[in-house]
Amino acid sequence: MLVKYIIKVFLYLILAVMTLIHWLLKIPMILGNILLYFLSIIFILTGVLSYGFALESARECGRMIIIGMAFGAIPDFVPFFGKSLETLVAKLLSMTNE
Repeated sequence: MLVKYIIKVFLYLILAVMTLIHWLLKIPMILGNILLYFLSIIFILTGVLSYGFALESARECGRMIIIGMAFGAIPDFVPFFGKSLETLVAKLLSMTNE
């Protein structure tokens, strides 16, 4: 019986820390998404315009476009990690309510 209460206390502490981390990361994630989309647009435009004005080789322009696409894809994966954290917190909460 005592062990069960000790485990519940630890689970509540873990739950509190994970919830705090989730709250603290929510606003920077939103701002980070805007910044990453902006960087994505800059890299893609630089690649296209460099190729259009013959400033760089096609290989270098292709690399810039691929890097821009990677920066653009990062914000699409951030909600997946946030949802995973929410699911983990829900599982811990269900464990403490048993």
